[in-house]
Amino acid sequence: MRSALTRNSVVAVIWWAIFFPGFYSADSFAAVNMAKSGDLVNSYTASWAIYVRVFSLFGHFIGLLTLLNALILVYSVTRFSYALLSKKTAAISSFVLTLTPLVAGMGITLWHDILMTAGLLLLATFFTLFRQGENYAKSDFYSLLVPGAVLLSFRPNGLPTFIVFAVLTLIFARRKTLIRPLALVLAITAGTTIFNSLVVIGEDPINPNYAQEWMRNDISCYAASTTGAGWVEKNMPGVGTTQSWASPAACVFLNGYELIQTDREKSLEVVPAAWRKLALSDPVFVLKTHFDRNYYVVPLPINGLPSIPFLHSTIEQADAGIAWAMPSVAEKARVIMRVGNALRPILAYAGMWLLLVLGAVIFFKRKEWLPTFLMGFSLLGILFVFAPIPDGRYALFVLLAGQLLLLGAIVDGIERLRNRNRITS
Repeated sequence: MRSALTRNSVVAVIWWAIFFPGFYSADSFAAVNMAKSGDLVNSYTASWAIYVRVFSLFGHFIGLLTLLNALILVYSVTRFSYALLSKKTAAISSFVLTLTPLVAGMGITLWHDILMTAGLLLLATFFTLFRQGENYAKSDFYSLLVPGAVLLSFRPNGLPTFIVFAVLTLIFARRKTLIRPLALVLAITAGTTIFNSLVVIGEDPINPNYAQEWMRNDISCYAASTTGAGWVEKNMPGVGTTQSWASPAACVFLNGYELIQTDREKSLEVVPAAWRKLALSDPVFVLKTHFDRNYYVVPLPINGLPSIPFLHSTIEQADAGIAWAMPSVAEKARVIMRVGNALRPILAYAGMWLLLVLGAVIFFKRKEWLPTFLMGFSLLGILFVFAPIPDGRYALFVLLAGQLLLLGAIVDGIERLRNRNRITS
């Protein structure tokens, strides 16, 4: 595995060098601003804010962040591969996966989603080994469980995802020995979140604006419907109007409501209660809205293949002092990322890839994949309910797991065919 880690890391460094200093979206530049200014906020979690400040060398070397992201992702993917596949298959499959945009492109994008995904991979690896027993070592606590638990705190949905996973694991595994490591992860993730927010950043661990975003989107979507006429005035008096809340775009993507700032601030106090009224009065509408918005987590393509934001392959702000070191090389190489984006109806279809993992567990008796399925199911379940917009990076764990499973099956199939040919010859 050390050879695979070295080889895969070299590939990641090559990709990083080609696109140095990496890919930067609007979200990435928010991190850049925190790194340079030191004005840390918990909008994208306190752990992420501290990470970008410290590991960019206090804003002096932003490119270091994308290199670290890539190496952490490669480490987690490689460890994950070796926990689920035979050594030779894991070596080949993890190498091929590292070459693809799913790792190569995602890894060098400055997103906190990458580190949270790495945390999920490390924890899925730990509980796979823990379940198998004979492959488990005490050092896995420090190389898998502890870093995985810390990395979970890099996205707000990390802790809720693991809580669901812990409950499902105890239901399906029914092993008392699992209680200790599950509780330890919860304690580390919650403790990291609380300490970084309250002590280091000095803000509440839960950012109410972002925590309520999915509720506001549901309300704006309902206000834009024919049945939503007058609903805001009746259920949220004094906090805007139906017209100011209405946003058809909120049904599927970013909210385009036109609330004035004072109404936005007042809405923080009333949105949870208002959303609860909406869910109780018209649950079918709420369910359909979440189905339409986060369709990519639905296992079966009832409405056809989804097409969602996926890979990022640019430096979005041209005048922010960050540019590719080798623009001519990077422009040619990003064709690979564009091909990946063109294939996003398949590559980013998280529900389909999770269904593939479930099929391996049930029909091929690959019980070692059960912790991965439970982790993926927990992640997609949380995304279905709480994700304010659809985005392939949110479900990166499931995409990596499903495509690793497929790659492993292909490698094993080729190896069986070669062995058969040797015998017949």
